[in-house]
Amino acid sequence: MRSTENNADMPMLQPLRRLELSGAVNFRDLGGYSSADGRKIKWGQLFRSDSLAELSDDDLFRIEPLKLRSIFDFRHQHERSEKPNRLGAHWLVKTHALGFYPHGAQLLMERVKSRDISCQAVSQIFKLMYGRLPVDQAGNYAQLLQQLITPDALPALIHCTSGKDRTGFAVAVVMLALGVGRETIMADYTLTNQFRRDLTFMLGEGADPEVVKAVQAAEPQYLAAAFAAIDGTWGGDAEYLRKGLGFSVDQQVLLQSLLLE
Repeated sequence: MRSTENNADMPMLQPLRRLELSGAVNFRDLGGYSSADGRKIKWGQLFRSDSLAELSDDDLFRIEPLKLRSIFDFRHQHERSEKPNRLGAHWLVKTHALGFYPHGAQLLMERVKSRDISCQAVSQIFKLMYGRLPVDQAGNYAQLLQQLITPDALPALIHCTSGKDRTGFAVAVVMLALGVGRETIMADYTLTNQFRRDLTFMLGEGADPEVVKAVQAAEPQYLAAAFAAIDGTWGGDAEYLRKGLGFSVDQQVLLQSLLLE
């Protein structure tokens, strides 16, 4: 009988887009997405996620083989203090605290808690918020790109609390630098809608359920507002990388060599 071990005829197992964890619902591998030149993002090198504070022991057991070397935590210092990441102390991983509250986020949360906001108003606030991310937080996203090209920075994980807004634009920035098209970036962004994190602990038990759903949604119009800000302020992706984020052509080529195949 022919052995099935190391059999070249056996189909390759498709890598998993989402790692199923009990303490993080939106932990995803960004591998497989195509760049404009036909190369693809390597599997197992770049991940995105929501909060890591509620990871179980079993979750840690599943994550450890990823051999993460960098974690980019976009949560504000207050969020990090309230809910520290639960990672093995023995892991050889460096955490970069690049956290902030997006423009309007704190007031939004207060209005949701007090039931003083409509779903339409939530949508308007998020569009304004995303429209300011490329400008207001250019320094933090520039640091993300610079750190990704340092020696031994990969594999890397980008996350915040829900893994939607701050992380969503961070992932968009990295993918733009990798030459991934906006349509693909948008598809990955809206994939978060399948894995929404419960934000009741932030929004309050008495919040309007429909408003809560609106806050948790990854709407295409939100990321589109960030893209529009890039175009309106810098004239396009390449100019944003160079002038907005200070990321040179040589640095971009290096990042692509590290993350594309």
